[in-house]
Amino acid sequence: MNANKQTNVMEAAKTIERYLAVRPNAAETVEGVAKWWLSRQRHDESIEIAQQALDYLESRGQVVRFHLAGGRVMYRRV
Repeated sequence: MNANKQTNVMEAAKTIERYLAVRPNAAETVEGVAKWWLSRQRHDESIEIAQQALDYLESRGQVVRFHLAGGRVMYRRV
């Protein structure tokens, strides 16, 4: 296995471990793991990173946060 592929395998293994740490009773086929577990975990991590980036940009005055009826939060350029 080449180094790049091995890195991808190890990243996927870590992602699966994090998924199972939160959902210890989860069970799935390999297709389901690829479709749901890996994509879901990356999606959750992406949301966390996006929130941190938006918080940073807001603190610098680059974006402003506003609330919609119903409580949803939106961001826009200042």
